[in-house]
Amino acid sequence: MLFSHLLPDLVQSVLDALPTPVFFKDRAGVYQGCNRAFARLIGRRRREIIGMTVFDISPQEYAQSHFDADAVLMQSGGEQRYEAQIKRCDGERRHVVFHKAALYGADGEVAGIVGTILDITERKALEVKLAAMAERDALTGLFNRRAILAHLEALHRDRRQASQPLCLMMCDVDYFKSINDRYGHGVGDEVLRKVAHTLCQNLRDGDRVGRIGGEEFLIVLATADVDDARQVAERLRHLIASMDVHGGEGTSLSVTISIGVAQSLQHDEDWSGAVARADEGLYAAKRAGRDKVVVTDAQTRLAHRKDWHQP
Repeated sequence: MLFSHLLPDLVQSVLDALPTPVFFKDRAGVYQGCNRAFARLIGRRRREIIGMTVFDISPQEYAQSHFDADAVLMQSGGEQRYEAQIKRCDGERRHVVFHKAALYGADGEVAGIVGTILDITERKALEVKLAAMAERDALTGLFNRRAILAHLEALHRDRRQASQPLCLMMCDVDYFKSINDRYGHGVGDEVLRKVAHTLCQNLRDGDRVGRIGGEEFLIVLATADVDDARQVAERLRHLIASMDVHGGEGTSLSVTISIGVAQSLQHDEDWSGAVARADEGLYAAKRAGRDKVVVTDAQTRLAHRKDWHQP
């Protein structure tokens, strides 16, 4: 039989010198050998692995999937490569890539499998981190322009299919250029961070906020009721006005925001019409003296319409 004797010491030494975990099993799925890297990855001694099955060294929910994958390979022969999770004996989960091949006996039948494992846990964590960075604004930690507009597009599509409107708000920090000119960009950045934090912490479940550029923020509301949206906007406006922002050297400054509120309409083919109406409400709030909320209705002329599909 293929695994009728122990590995010669030299072969075992060669396997142990490899940094990549290596294992092999017989036709019944019993471990017949492994190297030191495999034992370290699993978190067990080699003598606790040899002669055992995957059900003896892994939790049931993981063991069954490993066993099923082995069964497919032993049935079909050839090679197998796939990503999976393993769970060490100490409970730690690791993301890995299995690369396995069928082993054949003298009769040409599959006698077992040999495999290697590549630990990609750190790579997976980096991918998650990079994905988060790709949709987050570096200064405020909010969704960036692309991410908040993607969320708005998906929500608008779902609401339109269900014949339900949605509401959104365009927010702009008042006199932000003057803040930068008078107190410096460091204070300006702190103002944006505080505004972003206040907005984010005081939204309701399902609401989302993103920084779309400069001192402008877009809030996509879970509600479809424009009166409810107006109340949310007024509450946020008051919270921003009550913030304590230090301007340096013992000084403090007041910060206010202007907000335009709009609701999507049944005839809106996409979300840009609602955003443009909210933008018009924002301009109206600015013209009315700032620190105000203006709701734009369907009849308002969009004198300041922008192409919101542009980055």
